[in-house]
Amino acid sequence: TDLGRPRGRFCDVDMFFLVVLAAYSLGCTLGVVQVPSKPNVIIVYGDDVGYGDLNVYGHPTSSTPHLDRMSREGLRMLQFYSAGPICSPSRASLLTGRLYPRTGVYRPPSKSNPTGLDVFSPGSASGMLLSEVTVAEILKKQGYATGMVGKWHLGIGTRGEYLPFNRGFDSYFGLPFTQSSCLSDIYNVTPSSKRPGYCPLYRNLTIVKQPADVLNLDAAYIQEAKSFIDNHQHKPFFFYFASHHTHRPQWASQAYQGTTQRGVFGDALAELDFSVGQLLDHLVYLGIQNKTLVVFTSDNGPELKDIEMGGEQGPLKCGKGTTYEGGVREPAIFWWPGVIGPHLISENVGSTLDLFSTVVSLAGGTLPKDRQFDGVDLTHLLTQDIHSSPREHFFYYSGRYLMAVRYLQYKAHFWTMGSHCFPPYPDEDCWDKTTLAWREPPLLFNLDHDPKERDPLKENSTEYQTVMDTIMKLTNKHNETMTFGEPMIGKQVDPARYFPCCSPSCSPRPICCECNQNSSIEYNFDQVL
Repeated sequence: TDLGRPRGRFCDVDMFFLVVLAAYSLGCTLGVVQVPSKPNVIIVYGDDVGYGDLNVYGHPTSSTPHLDRMSREGLRMLQFYSAGPICSPSRASLLTGRLYPRTGVYRPPSKSNPTGLDVFSPGSASGMLLSEVTVAEILKKQGYATGMVGKWHLGIGTRGEYLPFNRGFDSYFGLPFTQSSCLSDIYNVTPSSKRPGYCPLYRNLTIVKQPADVLNLDAAYIQEAKSFIDNHQHKPFFFYFASHHTHRPQWASQAYQGTTQRGVFGDALAELDFSVGQLLDHLVYLGIQNKTLVVFTSDNGPELKDIEMGGEQGPLKCGKGTTYEGGVREPAIFWWPGVIGPHLISENVGSTLDLFSTVVSLAGGTLPKDRQFDGVDLTHLLTQDIHSSPREHFFYYSGRYLMAVRYLQYKAHFWTMGSHCFPPYPDEDCWDKTTLAWREPPLLFNLDHDPKERDPLKENSTEYQTVMDTIMKLTNKHNETMTFGEPMIGKQVDPARYFPCCSPSCSPRPICCECNQNSSIEYNFDQVL
């Protein structure tokens, strides 16, 4: 078995044959690329978007023309991982470049939650450890303007100390947690699950509208993003667009309701795709596309509880909440005209952990020396060498548990557990009731041959023994240096006291919370277009 084969990059199949040959002979780039110093960076982060949800990743009925265009004009990665299988953990790793247990984004394991995997609840006063350093904080020191819209989900605090405005972002506009915690009568929500709406819309540290007009959030976010880009187009900027789509319950604005073949999920996905197109078009309009890197990926795999309203993991196993491939392998597209060539596909392994190191490197910054970072710099892969593969291994965590380890094309499961899935879904391994199980000997898969993780290698084979020997050495070395931050999820939980409310003295809280401090936040898609 060739354990050391290079994982290269190749041109997409929809190019003409001669163009493919010419481009491939040049490594799919047009000579040596001049990378602009201190480029702008935009990260668009989907919510519960599965590996198989986009048209360009194989879904036959998804309407994602702008993401498809982004892929045609840039680089698409086939083996890109979120560092966490649910919302809060994955966002902590994205913004810190560190495995999320280091950042305190887990709860103490218990009988009801054996690994400690969880998210911050709206009624909690805690958040990601304040000792953590975000990419926004580092970029500010490099002279960048930093902004964010959308879902935060890393805590609020009693005085907003955990919010983006106090974590390195010059501006923030959005909901601080998942909309499912505070939604009212969104058009696809079943009557039994209708709740009074009390989603708080923040600008920096202030609630400017409660309940938020959820149906028109995307229009507001697009307008805010364009305004930020306009105001900072002449200096380097970093912008984090954290969409609520396609987390359940899905919704779409009136302009997108009933417009796709995939029902409400497809409508929500199409609206997310529209947001991406608006950002790309605005960069081109301003003439700054050649000095702006745009990245699209998502926080974790699709929710499989309700197949009709859930996403699609494509050829992978299971989905959200699990450390099977469907729970953490994500679509990832990199767009940077003039720097990243068109029609490129990468087989190399990458991770949201790597975005931190890559962006800091592009900005001319350095990583703090007082802590362990878990990402690698992908700059060379993105701009120069088709055979560069800086990441050879990946660690899959669920809460405090190291569940699995990938090395090259191999993946070893030490623990397995189902999540966010119920019958009649056909794979029982994915079900919620499939509890945490220790695998001895570990299950070993060759993901190139078996991305569905159905046929483990025979433990008495030479291939199994050789690969597991290497994986155990990697695992032991990792365990020697792994440190766990103080678990912050589950601390100071008291919705009546801590749920964010613009009228804190009202009762009963939070249902009574209502305000609209600034009518200028009223947007619709007519204004965006």
